[in-house]
Amino acid sequence: MFHVFKRIFMVKRNIVLLFAIAAIVGSVSAQIRPGIKMGYNVGGVMATNNVAEANIFRAGISDNFRMKSGFQGGIIADWPINDVYAIQPGVRFIMHGFIDKYRDAPSGDARNNTRRFALYYLQVPVYAQYRWNVAEETNVLFQAGPYFGYGLFGRHSWMRSGKDQKPSDKDKKISFGNGTSKDIRNGFDYGIGAGVGIEFYRFQFMVAYDFGLYEMTYKKSMKSASYNVGMRNHNLSVTLAVIFGRRDPLHGRD
Repeated sequence: MFHVFKRIFMVKRNIVLLFAIAAIVGSVSAQIRPGIKMGYNVGGVMATNNVAEANIFRAGISDNFRMKSGFQGGIIADWPINDVYAIQPGVRFIMHGFIDKYRDAPSGDARNNTRRFALYYLQVPVYAQYRWNVAEETNVLFQAGPYFGYGLFGRHSWMRSGKDQKPSDKDKKISFGNGTSKDIRNGFDYGIGAGVGIEFYRFQFMVAYDFGLYEMTYKKSMKSASYNVGMRNHNLSVTLAVIFGRRDPLHGRD
């Protein structure tokens, strides 16, 4: 008889736990507001020179690298914890890259060369936000947190003495992966980001900076250029997000 009551108690306890979990999940999902986010980037790479000093005027020298503009776009999930704090994870497609300006030789009839590199990533940022209410429907936002990503593909273009050059299709492509045949040996990337912005109604305007912590090795030889550098992405962005759902999900107000 005791075993029967014990089993009944265990079944009831499990049912109560299931209802409690369902209630928590339902409450959280009711508070999460989906959104879309798009923006403009100005980024580059922090590079470590891995080539010999004798090749200082060849491509891939870290001092030659310049910033490059790009774009980003994706989806976010705005989850307010209370009236002040929120968590905002997301998934975004983002373009990193850099510009490499170099000369063929240290003197003489050296020609100026410019190579533009576009590196495309899929990233998952997870930011914590602090909201400071300054007026009705208006908050100042501060955010910080990690991001994780992986390189999808890349391309490059080449100008020599002000004229467009046409590298082969093989040279145009930049590949990511773990194999020795890949241009960037490991496409995995992670870092930290921080930003400040303003929220008005359903719109969030942010200025943010992302700094990569993982150093990737880029090793490739192309026409008149050899690269053997360690790179870390960094990126300054201006973004606009549109948030859907209830404007005040914590208090059930639209």
